Amino acid sequence: MRDLQKMSAGSIAALPHAVPVKSGATTVAVLVPIQKAPPELVARMLAQIDAAAASRSAEETARLAALVGEDPPE
Repeated sequence: MRDLQKMSAGSIAALPHAVPVKSGATTVAVLVPIQKAPPELVARMLAQIDAAAASRSAEETARLAALVGEDPPE
C-alpha cells in the first residue's frame, strides 16, 4: 500500500493489466489502469447502439426511458 502512494499517474496508466493492491497478505483492492478505446471500436459500438435503437418499437423506447427516468421521445 505504501508503494501505491509513490506511483505516478503515468506509471499507473502504463500498467498492462489490473494489479491487486495488498495489505500484507490480504488483497484489499484492484488497481485498474484506464485505457483509451481505439476510435474504430468506439465508432463500431456507437453504430451497434444506433441500430438497436432504430429496431425498437415506440413502446419499448418508452419503457426504457421510464426505466432510466427520462421523458420518452416524442
